[in-house]
Amino acid sequence: MLKRILAAVAVALIAAATAGPSTSAAAADIPGLRIGTIGYNAYGADVASNRNAEYVDVVNDGTAAVPVAGLLVQDSWARGNNRTSRCNTTMLAAGALPVAAGQPADMLPSGDTLRIYMGAGTAAVDGTLHKVFRDMPTRCGLNGHTLNNGAGANRWAPWDTVWVTLGGVSESKSYNFSRGYVAN
Repeated sequence: MLKRILAAVAVALIAAATAGPSTSAAAADIPGLRIGTIGYNAYGADVASNRNAEYVDVVNDGTAAVPVAGLLVQDSWARGNNRTSRCNTTMLAAGALPVAAGQPADMLPSGDTLRIYMGAGTAAVDGTLHKVFRDMPTRCGLNGHTLNNGAGANRWAPWDTVWVTLGGVSESKSYNFSRGYVAN
């Protein structure tokens, strides 16, 4: 009898190991895009003037330009509360992506990076870096700092997750923010 139970447990463990991640825990990759560096902590106190130390890089590592109008960036709190506007959320509006002269609007070229800052500034292209500024309201997070505020119901946890969604396809990147200022 014990052999049968052990055999059944072994079969169940093998099936679970080869079945892959569940859909609730994993997200499909957005074709051509990946989440790159996450700047999640400003040096010093979290005040409105240093919100740009928090940012999310979305990298086009595909072979073709990717349309990014409508790209949605959320942290765990916003995603868990189904927030698609205001606090802890950024939606890239049509025409918001700065592009170099002669480049098509809303298209992130192959090899380029879209960096979405939480603070204020002027959208610009610097080589292959396309800078967009969210100007997160200071009532959100802690004085507008939103990428190091824990995850979901456990808001004091030393980790968070950034979610990027485009056209109904999402991907995520989790990080521990008790280890510095930037997650790669």
